[in-house]
Amino acid sequence: MASCITPPPTPAPPPGVPVPTPYPYAAEPAFPSTIGPQPQGMPLHACMGLNACAGSDRFGIAGPPGGNGPNACAGQGYCSTGTDHTCHVQNDCKGQGGCGLYGTGEEMNSPGANDCRSQGSCATPINAERFSTNGPNQGQSVWLRARAVFEANWQATQEALKQQQAGGAIPVGQTLPAAPGAPPAAFAATGPTYLWISADNESRGNMTACGSSGMSGAGGCS
Repeated sequence: MASCITPPPTPAPPPGVPVPTPYPYAAEPAFPSTIGPQPQGMPLHACMGLNACAGSDRFGIAGPPGGNGPNACAGQGYCSTGTDHTCHVQNDCKGQGGCGLYGTGEEMNSPGANDCRSQGSCATPINAERFSTNGPNQGQSVWLRARAVFEANWQATQEALKQQQAGGAIPVGQTLPAAPGAPPAAFAATGPTYLWISADNESRGNMTACGSSGMSGAGGCS
């Protein structure tokens, strides 16, 4: 499996304060507000680094602007492909629960791995500042837990994809990866930060995860 180890990131400033100069994500493609066309048959997922195949991320099969093409492997994608939603049980399908502020301890220990529609806990995409408020992951990063669950479930995911391909739901010629790669390097230690999701700290339009305390929305909740 490709290594996901990166040096600890420099803490991002709180929402509303001046953005560092230079902007830390200038080399990264801007967060896309819309979700691009997806490879046939790939499961939807809740956030960055949780994709099951090449080209299955928020940019889709065309990849980010610039002409370098889509991500090359499972686990390397930029952000969610499930419909963005703002809270507990509002997800449209399995694997779309973001976790964090609301839900049971069991739900919060399996972000991005809920079994069905309306069983997900909290919003997507999962910003890096979000932490679990209940269960074994209490006080810890939701995104890091989601990535750990993704890796732990990989063998089962791969087997399910092979079965779907054998049944015709996934094209026979589509390569199914043997192991997931690392998330985009700038976010591999944290997940997507609010600075990136919120367009350089200037907009809260893409920061959908909110709660009365603001803890789930990185301070972007009204």
